[in-house]
Amino acid sequence: MTTVIIGVGCVGMLQLLGAGTLANNDGAELTTGMNLAGNIRECMTGLSFTDPTTPTHWGPEAGETTVTQYNDLDDFDGWTSSPNPPIDARRQSLGSQYDGWVQQVKVESLKPDDLQTVKAHLTLSPDLRPTCRCTVTILHNGHQVYTQTWVAGYSDPSSP
Repeated sequence: MTTVIIGVGCVGMLQLLGAGTLANNDGAELTTGMNLAGNIRECMTGLSFTDPTTPTHWGPEAGETTVTQYNDLDDFDGWTSSPNPPIDARRQSLGSQYDGWVQQVKVESLKPDDLQTVKAHLTLSPDLRPTCRCTVTILHNGHQVYTQTWVAGYSDPSSP
């Protein structure tokens, strides 16, 4: 009888340890996903809304063939780290230790007075201050781990 009671207790403890290990792995995966999304947000911080020389062009301008050359928010629309490893906040590759991880970026123009309405890509004009929603999705081995979204607006440094 004692052997049965101890055996049932040991089986229950092993199940508890297994569940704890799975939860720990999920937490580590989520933490990595949050850090990879934060890297993208940080490297996009401070960039202008569109390129000042070609404000009507959406996406990377001619000659901007890699993420290290992107100089405005709209350049990142549709960018993905795949098939290369993810990048850090300095836009440098994180290397093969992140195999299986992918960063995807989507940038959408929004109506400045209605942040739920996606508009055609906007041009700059004195009476319109464009706004965009940036979304970073992190995948690990093909499944979504984390998504981070924020709103960025156009600012004119010459305005008071």
